[in-house]
Amino acid sequence: MGEMTREAPAAAPVRTGPASEPRMGGVLGAGLVSAALFAISLVLPLVFLVGIVSPVPIVLLRLRAGSTAALLAAALAAALVAGIFAPGPALLFLFAFVAPGIVIGHAMARGRGLVRGCAWAFALVFLEVAMGLVFAGPTLQAGALAPFDELLSPKALGDLASRVTPEQLAEWKTHLTEWRAIMSVIYPGAFVVCGGLCVLANAVVLRTILARRDPGWLEGGEFESLRAPSILAFAFVLCGASVAFPPARPFAYNALLVLGFFFALQGLAVTAFYAHRLAGPPFLRVAVVLLVIVSPWPAQILALLGLFDLFFNFRKWAVPPEARQG
Repeated sequence: MGEMTREAPAAAPVRTGPASEPRMGGVLGAGLVSAALFAISLVLPLVFLVGIVSPVPIVLLRLRAGSTAALLAAALAAALVAGIFAPGPALLFLFAFVAPGIVIGHAMARGRGLVRGCAWAFALVFLEVAMGLVFAGPTLQAGALAPFDELLSPKALGDLASRVTPEQLAEWKTHLTEWRAIMSVIYPGAFVVCGGLCVLANAVVLRTILARRDPGWLEGGEFESLRAPSILAFAFVLCGASVAFPPARPFAYNALLVLGFFFALQGLAVTAFYAHRLAGPPFLRVAVVLLVIVSPWPAQILALLGLFDLFFNFRKWAVPPEARQG
């Protein structure tokens, strides 16, 4: 997979010496906090975002105390999850959440930066999904379709029938059936995108913590300068044309979904670039980004913005003419 590139930021801070350690407990503290965050998401599914960012304490420990301490904390957290719940959730926690997080921390500790660490973590997620499809494809498909099967079960439909009209119930069932059919085709790409969103969520939380406690680990404007390889635009057109051929249609749909995720990331980077340059308090800049994210079609807007940015490079218009010439 091609790695997304970054334009050189205007004035990135350089980490020249040992940084102040992020204030995090030792191996025991990081393992306990990480396991607790993941356990909360299992007990209370409505707060699943807490479980997504459960690797952050271990990543901070990796930056502070090295890889050995981080691996010990990861093993402790996985053992706690396995002891409280079962080996299955522990393996999910270890491979889907902790492993990509440690990759991010390792890349930052080696001076590669947060964005490149996220690219490595996403590559690991892609590899894990690919191996899962090879060795446990039917299990992954069943897991992706399980929520739809639950909502379409006679019990769920019977409970809903007592609260809505027969016409509304029929419409609800039709929509769920259509979405189930779609998910049965695009579930590989959906798993990759979900993994990418988990990596992004961990990066946001990690950057927020480090910006307050130890900004020396961060580069100025690192995410704002994110730019996908131009070849992705050609791949997008090729996959779009492949939809016309039935044998290639499932692969094309999944590829379009993953490409759309990359373009949405670039569109978000463009939005953050201009929001950062707004004259106003920080909360105004955050509000601008949030307004885009919570718009009626956020993914489509960001993906189109990122796609067209490959051709027009919108961010160059905010650079002074003398800087552009230099």
